[in-house]
Amino acid sequence: MEHQKVFSTNIFIKDNFLATQRLPSMEEEILSMYSKRDHNKVWQTGPHLEKTEPFKWFATDVAKAAFEVFDTLGYKADELEITDMWGTILKQNQNHPPHTHSNNFLSGVYYLNSDAETGIIFQDPRPAADVLVPRKKTKTNENSNLLSYISKTNRLIIFPSWLLHWVPINESNRNRISISFNVQIKGQAGEHHEYQSGQF
Repeated sequence: MEHQKVFSTNIFIKDNFLATQRLPSMEEEILSMYSKRDHNKVWQTGPHLEKTEPFKWFATDVAKAAFEVFDTLGYKADELEITDMWGTILKQNQNHPPHTHSNNFLSGVYYLNSDAETGIIFQDPRPAADVLVPRKKTKTNENSNLLSYISKTNRLIIFPSWLLHWVPINESNRNRISISFNVQIKGQAGEHHEYQSGQF
């Protein structure tokens, strides 16, 4: 039988995203902000790291990766904007509940410092996909309704902003430092001749 895979959910992973000598200045800046925190809950920076040093050049690298995603998927995008970028420090036994990233097209996470532990979990977005689930001979991406990805240092993961995801409990005795971001296209979306267009 011909096997066609349709209505895919696209997740992109890039290991060794940055030259390693670029990581210390980023980590130092986030730890400096972290030292001024006034609580012990899950800690996050403000939403616009991309406007500050040393994250301006990181934002440029993220934008290049986003353009690569658009190109791979066959989408036309002349311009894009990083609408939010923020750092998170997740201590041992902390987690982040299920959520999506509204008002954007792509979202992503970059692990600045982390053990090779589960970093993010995605749920199958098809509402009826797990109504009946046969027993699995082998677990694969195609027959799973939950997929987990490891939070390796210097790993970038990009995914659709609408995809439900969460961060499980950090079971490591090390703090996990990550940088998350949202990306929106600028210019025309959709096609005028289909009466399905917008301008951003």
